Order: sequence, then C-alpha cells, then structure tokens
Amino acid sequence: MREKLLAYLLDDLDPAERSAIEATLADDPALQQELEKLRECLGNCEEAPELEAVPPDQLVSRTCCFVDRAIQKSKALCSQSGGKFLSESRDPLTGRKRWSVIDLAAGACVLVALGALMMPALRVNRDVARRLTCQNNMHQLGAALMEYSLRFNQGLPRIEVGENAGAFVVTLADNGVLTRNELSQLVVCPSSELAERVDNGCVVIRIPTRDEYLAASGAQREQLRKHMAGDYAYTLGYQDKTGQVHQVYFSGSRFVPLLADAPSSAIAGFQSANHGGCGQNVLFQDLSSKYCTQCKCKAKRDHWFLNDDGQPAAGRHANDIVLGASAATPVIQVSAK
Repeated sequence: MREKLLAYLLDDLDPAERSAIEATLADDPALQQELEKLRECLGNCEEAPELEAVPPDQLVSRTCCFVDRAIQKSKALCSQSGGKFLSESRDPLTGRKRWSVIDLAAGACVLVALGALMMPALRVNRDVARRLTCQNNMHQLGAALMEYSLRFNQGLPRIEVGENAGAFVVTLADNGVLTRNELSQLVVCPSSELAERVDNGCVVIRIPTRDEYLAASGAQREQLRKHMAGDYAYTLGYQDKTGQVHQVYFSGSRFVPLLADAPSSAIAGFQSANHGGCGQNVLFQDLSSKYCTQCKCKAKRDHWFLNDDGQPAAGRHANDIVLGASAATPVIQVSAK
C-alpha cells in the first residue's frame, strides 16, 4: 500500500485509482497517518535539487524534428530501392497493403526518439520513490532505537571496542524491539548495489543472535559484519582520553545524526555510494530526515563519517559525532608488521 501512497503523493495515478485511494484514506486513520509521514519525508528533502518530472524543453518541436528526419530517411531509402512506398507494397496473394522493412525502420526511429525524450522524467520519479522508501526505512529503525532507549533506560545501543557498528541490529533483535525478519528488510536501501544483489539472491541479510555474533570467526565473521546492518551507518560513539569508548547521549536533537546511508571510501569526500553517489539520506535524533548532498553539518561543519582527526572511527570527544558503516569499528585496528 505504501507504493500506492507514494504514487498518490507524486500524482502518478489515473482518476479512478486516485478516487479509490482517497475513499480508503477517509475510513482508515492509520493509513492517513502513514500518508502524512510520507508527505513529511518528501517535504524534508530541502537540499535536494528540483526533481519535478517535467517534460524536456521544446519537446514538441524536437519530436517533430525526429519524425521528419525518419520520414526523409525513409524516402531516401525507398528511392534507392526502386521508389516503392507503402501504397505500392502489396501481398501477392490477397492484394492487400503491407508494411515494408523501410516503414518499420521509420516507425522504430520515432519510438526510439520518443523514448529518449521521456526516459529522464520516468527516471526522476523512480529515484524519488526509492529515496522516500530509504527515508522510511531509516525512520522505522530510528523509532526502534528510540523505543529501546525509553524501554530499557540505557540510551542508544553501545558499540564496544572490537565490535562493529552493525551490532546495534543484534541489540534491537535480542531485546524484541524489532524481529530479525523486519530488520533484514529495513536495513537495505532500495537505491543501492546491495539491494540488487539481495533481489538476485546473491546476498542474504542475516541478523545473528548475540551468541552467534560473538562465536563467528574468519571469513564468516567478516561477511556477517559487512551485511548485518545493510546499507546504513550508525553512530560509533566517542573515545575518552583513557581509550574507553562511550555512546553519544540520546537527546532527541534535530542537529545530531543517528543514522545515514553508509559512506564509501571509493566516493570523493567519503560520501555514500547509494542514490547514485550524489548524496545521502540522514536521520537525526528527533527522527527528522533530510537528503544531503554533502557529508557535513552546515552549522558546525562536523563531518558525519570522519572524526576530528579525519579517521572513520569513534569521535575524539562527546560532540564529535561519527557514523560508521556496518563493518566499521570504533577503534581502527592497526596490524602489526
């Protein structure tokens, strides 16, 4: 039903479907609440470029130009083949007119031209829908983290030295805040390479128990750490002068990030590879979300994926917020030579 609500907000329904959705909304308060959440997510994309699916400039004139070229090319080919047009091409048995290869080629040229003109608008609608689904995934994960904090009065799940950032999903599952099946679906951003691999059956998102997590070793441990939190980055906390790692205080602030699309070392500025590498969704502690084309807070200039020393590790102090991908650890392990 969420897809239909997104289509409703994007005005991508015919009148009959739109009337049916409005009739359902009138009798379903829960569905009305879901619609408002999606509308709020769409409205929070303040930093995203204008993405309205408008037709390209001079669509009509350009289409006519393509059609005219196809006709001229068709006539030229006809003259080379003896000047036989459609009206002169007849079935020898029935005497009926039939399409020639040249006519089919001209029609194909027109269809290709129209497709090339309309594809950008269709792609924009698809990308917006995927981005909103990603924000909704983060919102549900953020709500689960808030519930955990309130239920157990322990703040946010801690990431200990040696653990990876994705361990927060193990804490949520073991404490019954969300089921493992729910978590395995929520941690995948629909606009990512991982989503394609999951859909193709190449990767299975598995949320282990705490005992399974601690017992895993070798290649199994590395694979588990890499995918347990899917496409999202979670706060690594900060390290004090004694080397102890603390989790950041959960204040419900609209300026402190809680989750984000996972960063990538292959993208300039350590930006996320999700959403085409053009930006990342960020969820803040007040559960508001934004699509940001930069990795820094405008007010504090604090990089969300690197600490004050420029490292993808725990912050250097309580106000140095760092979000790490699923496999990231609070303390960078230095291999002995």
